[in-house]
Amino acid sequence: MVRLARTQGSGHGVATSQQRGARRARTKLHPPLATQCTGIGIATGGAGTRVTRAMEGRARPMTTDNLPAPLASVPAPERSAETQAFRRVDFPEYQGGLDWRRVLSAVLRFKWMILLVTLLGTAAGVGATRVLKPDYSVQATVWIDQTERRGPDRGPIRQGQLFDPQAWVDLLRSYVVLDQVVRDQLLFLAPKSPADAATLAAFRVTDQYRPGTYRLIVDGTGRTWTLATTDGVERERGAVGDSIGAQVGFLWAPAREALAPGQSVEFTLATLRDAARGLAAALDVQMNLDGNFLRVELRGADPARITAIVNALAERYVQVAAELKREKLTGLTKILDGQLRYAQQNLRDAEVALESFRVQTITLPSDRAASADAARDPVFTSFFDTQNEREQSRRDREALERLLAQAGDSGLSADALAVIASVQRSAELSQALKELTAKQGDLRTLKYRYSDAYPPVQRLTGEIGTLERQTIPALARALAGELAAREAELSRRVDADSRNLRQIPPRVLEEARLRRGVVLAENLYTTLQQRYEEARVAEASTIPDVRILDRAVVPQRPVKNTAPRLIALALLGSLGLAVVGAVLVDRVDPRIRYPDQVSREMGLPILGALPHFAGRGDRGAKRGGALDDVAPVVEALRGVCLNLVHAYGAAGPLIVTITSPGPGDGKSFLAANLAHTFAEGGHRTLLVDADIRRGVLHRRLSARRRPGLTDYLRGEVPFEAIVPPGGARPTTSSSSTARPWAAGWIP
Repeated sequence: MVRLARTQGSGHGVATSQQRGARRARTKLHPPLATQCTGIGIATGGAGTRVTRAMEGRARPMTTDNLPAPLASVPAPERSAETQAFRRVDFPEYQGGLDWRRVLSAVLRFKWMILLVTLLGTAAGVGATRVLKPDYSVQATVWIDQTERRGPDRGPIRQGQLFDPQAWVDLLRSYVVLDQVVRDQLLFLAPKSPADAATLAAFRVTDQYRPGTYRLIVDGTGRTWTLATTDGVERERGAVGDSIGAQVGFLWAPAREALAPGQSVEFTLATLRDAARGLAAALDVQMNLDGNFLRVELRGADPARITAIVNALAERYVQVAAELKREKLTGLTKILDGQLRYAQQNLRDAEVALESFRVQTITLPSDRAASADAARDPVFTSFFDTQNEREQSRRDREALERLLAQAGDSGLSADALAVIASVQRSAELSQALKELTAKQGDLRTLKYRYSDAYPPVQRLTGEIGTLERQTIPALARALAGELAAREAELSRRVDADSRNLRQIPPRVLEEARLRRGVVLAENLYTTLQQRYEEARVAEASTIPDVRILDRAVVPQRPVKNTAPRLIALALLGSLGLAVVGAVLVDRVDPRIRYPDQVSREMGLPILGALPHFAGRGDRGAKRGGALDDVAPVVEALRGVCLNLVHAYGAAGPLIVTITSPGPGDGKSFLAANLAHTFAEGGHRTLLVDADIRRGVLHRRLSARRRPGLTDYLRGEVPFEAIVPPGGARPTTSSSSTARPWAAGWIP
């Protein structure tokens, strides 16, 4: 592991690593020394420099109270512009983008902070699972009887389907269903505190009430209450036990026991329509492809409440569907009753006419024998049929023209048209009359429930008006024209044949005509009577088209367990946040920790790097690894010295400052061995221990401590007195052979 060292002086750096497992140095760029000099600064960093056990000692404190003022600055020799090339240390080049090594280093450096943030985030997620309410789901199934899809109906007499499949879903979401459910289940009422739910259990409202937020306050004696808004506006005041909120539309009279002295009940009232919209939005309604099953699902935090809401919704849905069908059958029965009375009167008139004719001709000579013989002749039969058909066409045409002449802005009478035989034989006109009858029944059904402003009522009214004033009159005029043309054709044929049949008494033809009219009126009356009886039976025994197949039951478990997911999200989120925070803290950290900060950000070349040196105090040395560790250190020191010499040039004496932000970073180790390496290289070297408080080089070099640098700075001794001659190399040197130094040192 290589540690970056901050440099000071000439602008070069040496990275050192003194100890395996040592913490990174928290280094800062310190200002240069007070003395002006030309040299190279070397900064060391590490948790501590333990070279030998003899070198580890706590320095005795030194006082600086009597230190003189700083010496005058000594001008440094100018550096030569020409410098020889030196060997750079091969550190990884910064390639741009995200430096994953730096990210990993930051994560490892702040691992305890990351662990703490992750634990706190996970604990917050666990706490959130206790606060969040579970989500329950209830479901009810409604069966819809689609009779038209089963082929011919072999069951009891009943009417057809009330709605199309999609219309059943619209009916469930209609306000005629939702408003009543909202009112019964108090969905428009929202108490501020769940503890007040029992007090508000009997709360009801009138059709016209004032929504808003209210606060009921009971006085300290428990005798009177005050109803006010949250803004402080008093609405009503009364005695406990009386009705509350009558002036604002409340139907609420709680018992005395329900209101405690000093109790405050705050609640919010919404409009029924707003609460119904919220319920419609919360419902999940699905229908299968065949339209036989309607599934209603609702989710919420209170399982008992949502179960009651779904069951009430299903019951109200079935009730409204049954009422609509019953009202439709009632309207259809009333329409058929009117048509039946008209057909009955028409039959009675035909029978009276036939009876009068026979009474008038009963005393006249009878032509029954001749008529019997003529009936067997096809010529007579054809003549009579043609004449009767012409007369029927004429009567029908005249009836149509009379009805068209009498018709005003209100349109033609459907009942009057229905009894005309030609109208019954006309496919288009009879179909239009049937459609008019059906739409009139639907209109009456809707008017029982809705006002004239309801869009479906207006649409049906417009369609009925179009049929009565446009479609049916146009078809009647067309039919009258056809009858006129047919009458003319039949008249021509009758006139051609009448010359041969003038001797047949006209009363026979009249009787046949009257009999035919009676038969037609009887057939029409029979048909209407049958349909009327069927409608009455269907109305009396209305079978609902919808039934509740599966009721909602109170769920015992939530629909989904969000606790593991929430805890996992909290764990991953806090871990990611902690990692990002560690990287950001590392990015904004002003301290130097990485080689690229020196070379790229500060623009300083790194002249060398020292490998880890275990020292004699480490366990590796006891196993014989000391010699293996010494050789790389010696080689690295020689490379640093060579690079320093070539980087500085030959402008004058080379001054190297070795510093670090704290004690135990390896300054003494590096200074002693670097001085020794310079001396071995043939350079005259002076080692100055500038640590005036905790200097330890005199002990490591086994030399005297005084006189020293502080004595010289105070002016007590001359410079020559503090510079001893070259002595033996330090005991932490890489060589085991001692010889005199080519250097001096200042303690």
